Amino acid sequence: MPQTKVGNRFSRLLRSPFFWAFLLGIFSLHLVRECAMRRRSAPSPMVNVGSWSLVNQKGEPFGTKEIRGKVVIANFFFTHCPTICPKITKDMIEVQKRFTKLKNQVRFISITVDPENDTPEALVNYMKKNGISDEQWTFLTGSKQDIYQVVVEQMKLHMGQKEEVKNPDADEVLYNISHVAEIALFDQNGDLRGKFPTDPTSLAALERAAKFLVEKGP
Repeated sequence: MPQTKVGNRFSRLLRSPFFWAFLLGIFSLHLVRECAMRRRSAPSPMVNVGSWSLVNQKGEPFGTKEIRGKVVIANFFFTHCPTICPKITKDMIEVQKRFTKLKNQVRFISITVDPENDTPEALVNYMKKNGISDEQWTFLTGSKQDIYQVVVEQMKLHMGQKEEVKNPDADEVLYNISHVAEIALFDQNGDLRGKFPTDPTSLAALERAAKFLVEKGP
């Protein structure tokens, strides 16, 4: 008799539109989540960078040890750059605003390609000039050899030699150092995952990829 009652209840449950609506709702949520995860993806690892260490704006060692387990968004610049660096810095500032709630999972770093002039003191002044806090964002310098080792040898990114640039509006001679003009994304293992141009579409893709890596975990 109890089995008959259970069977009747199960039959009524199967005939209930609310039961099927509930199941459809669960399935729909799962489908939406799966679609969202597929839309938010990150490029496969491009370069296994390995361990490295430079010097931060405080004059302290900073490298793999300090960012292990965190997603890293990075750019390359120098404080006297007359061309692309100011724009990329502004773009980095805008991107960083999107990750303030993820400061424990996402770090920002800026590596100078002009270590001869960009001392820790110069980096601090540059940060103050641009209103950048060091809570989530670290600026890095080091010896010329160390910078080349990290950027070119390990990260496999372009960094050229210093070249003079004549200023047409004055007698002052400026200089330029060619370097990667994209923003780089590194995963929690320190591997390079992608280089993103600074147009709005690419920066949106960078944001999605970084947040995907945070959700996915190491």
